[in-house]
Amino acid sequence: MTDEASKIEILVVDDSKVIRWAATKILRNDYTVHEACNGLEAWEILQENENIAAVFSDLQMEGSDGYELLGYIRGSDNPRLLNLPVIIITGKDDDDDTKAEVLNLGATDFIVKPFDTVTLKNRASAYIGYSQKLADVEEKLEQDKLTGLANKQSFFTHGEKDLSLAIRHETELAVVLLEIDRFMELINTVGKQNAARALLKISQTITGSLRKEDHCARVGTARFALTLPLTNRVGSLRSIERVCEKISVLGLKVEGKALDIRLSAGLAGVDLEKPCSSFSQLVAEAEGALNKAIASGGSSMVSTVDNVVHLLAGAAGEAAPVSEEAPAGQMQRAADENPLGMEIVQAIAQIEAGVGDAIGSKQLNNLVRAVLPLISHADKELDLGMGSALEAAKEKLG
Repeated sequence: MTDEASKIEILVVDDSKVIRWAATKILRNDYTVHEACNGLEAWEILQENENIAAVFSDLQMEGSDGYELLGYIRGSDNPRLLNLPVIIITGKDDDDDTKAEVLNLGATDFIVKPFDTVTLKNRASAYIGYSQKLADVEEKLEQDKLTGLANKQSFFTHGEKDLSLAIRHETELAVVLLEIDRFMELINTVGKQNAARALLKISQTITGSLRKEDHCARVGTARFALTLPLTNRVGSLRSIERVCEKISVLGLKVEGKALDIRLSAGLAGVDLEKPCSSFSQLVAEAEGALNKAIASGGSSMVSTVDNVVHLLAGAAGEAAPVSEEAPAGQMQRAADENPLGMEIVQAIAQIEAGVGDAIGSKQLNNLVRAVLPLISHADKELDLGMGSALEAAKEKLG
């Protein structure tokens, strides 16, 4: 007998207590069996329990029937449900056309009532085994099917390496989770296919807004995860705002109607004074920040640094909230969040980390031009003797 704690879980759906009892009696020694009396109840169980490995469902049931349940399962955007084995239990009166229709709707197979012990056990063993092998293969793949981005497993593997490098070289690393606000409402409004097209375009926009060294993955239905090396909270906020601004002007439409796409974000970063123990911990902190941003109404970002909700102007079309800090605090925050200053800080960090060649020539030119007034002032006040060299540099930089 299989150990109770390790039993694979199966769902039996039938409006007949006798059929449910018979199936459960046959399968319970090898599996944990859940029961539902109609398609809607079964669907609720499947959404709540991710461990169910196969479904045996009657076709004709009062209320929500097997056809409806198949529609829920095969219409889901959850890969687990899309690949879930669904064996339909048909009656003697169901003809070949009915069986063909069931298979076309996405049923894995069918068995005829009254079923026997051998048939039921063999179907369960065969399809659960195949499904698990398929899941193992897909888990080893590093690419998300819809977007072409890295998948969740690949993101964590890549992230562990980024974190190791950040700790070893004592450099910044930010982890960002981005969630499309109210994506299920979008699916209900425009349909699954149109929502998938929008999701693909959004994913392309996100990756097009990042640097070469940044990494992006799809880790949920409407959730993306980013690792931003050599980037602190301010730089991350700028990256997120840039993404949201680009998405806000995409002009995505369905049947001539513009889609209102907004994002929420959670941010966590490596604390150089107190490094985190694992990349999973960093992601968990970012998820907590994201949940707070979503709970605040969406279209906002929360960082674990200050745990404050920052409105994302690019996505929401709203101005950032007025700070209630004291004047000195406002001045410090303004200095910290100066975009050009932040680029200079990040460039210095890249050079110190030995990856200065990642800085583009155009960006380097702009940064040097920006600091020339400071160098000129220092040359004058400190008598550094750089006059002629500075003039030559100004002329060459243009």
